[in-house]
Amino acid sequence: MNNTDLAMLVLRIAVGVVVAMHGFMKLGWVGKGGSPAGTAGWFENYLGFKPGIFWAWVSIFAESLGGILVALGLFGPFPAAAVTADLVVVTIAVHVPKGFWTGNGGWEFPVPLAAGAFAVALVGNGLYSLDGILGLTYPDTLVGLWWIAMAVGVVLVLLLRAMFAPKTATKPA
Repeated sequence: MNNTDLAMLVLRIAVGVVVAMHGFMKLGWVGKGGSPAGTAGWFENYLGFKPGIFWAWVSIFAESLGGILVALGLFGPFPAAAVTADLVVVTIAVHVPKGFWTGNGGWEFPVPLAAGAFAVALVGNGLYSLDGILGLTYPDTLVGLWWIAMAVGVVLVLLLRAMFAPKTATKPA
């Protein structure tokens, strides 16, 4: 038994399941509900991600489908990179301004998930995965192009947020 492959299995399942559940929550399938329309409204009105419905579906697919594929170890680094990109945006836009602690909505929780997804994307799914069972491999050129697409997406959504996020009123001293 290869410890690296076993470690990647544990990491993939832990990160993938948690992220997928968060995507399912945005669909209203688990947790305290939610909906794509509600997520879109929050994205557009609170975060400034316009059009909100587009970015809501990007997030829902990255989290729900990406999380499932990461947990299963299918399609190599592609879903893990999408999860990483999603979590980087969420961390910067939502959690960093609230400080470190999760209890205050901080970045304590999403950063380890992003790091885990990033590690899976870099190291690969390992032998104990559907990719390993099916013998699937992916060309480095395609993987590189996917990373570029994910980086462009992160920059784009953060630029949109900078341009369209609602401005908070400053309180007089």
